Amino acid sequence: MDVSILIARALHIGLGVFWAGAMIFVATFLLPSIQEAGPDGAKVTAGLARRRFIDIMPVVALVTVVSGFYLYWKSSTGLSPEYMGSRTGMAIGLGSVTALLALALGLATVRPSMKRAMELAQAAGAAAESREAILAEAQASRAKAAGAAKVVAWLLAATTIAMAVARYL
Repeated sequence: MDVSILIARALHIGLGVFWAGAMIFVATFLLPSIQEAGPDGAKVTAGLARRRFIDIMPVVALVTVVSGFYLYWKSSTGLSPEYMGSRTGMAIGLGSVTALLALALGLATVRPSMKRAMELAQAAGAAAESREAILAEAQASRAKAAGAAKVVAWLLAATTIAMAVARYL
């Protein structure tokens, strides 16, 4: 029994479920609800900031991806062409690509947009005369994050499906 594979599988599957589930929830329910709340949505984003959501999610995603690559390396015996060309290998490869795209989009767009929205929401609390303009800019940042989060959610759904069926192809 290879303990490293057991640990990698536990991390990959457990954190992968959390990453995909959280992003699907965020994109489908949370961010649209925050958008509908208008300026009051800043209170929810402030709560997420206090709980360090935008700091935790990239770590979860990175550990998921790294543990997944380790498992892919091990199961393909060093990325052997025979395995990579098999249906299982191609399905896992496709899932890997969609996960990497989700990670890249999350790090390049979702996280910075949400971080900016949170910073603006905090600044709006201290501002008197420009409060409305700051809150409007925060709302625009949340809208940008919401759009990108939808794409991330779809990519992670595709990743999950590819990984779930790969073994049976």
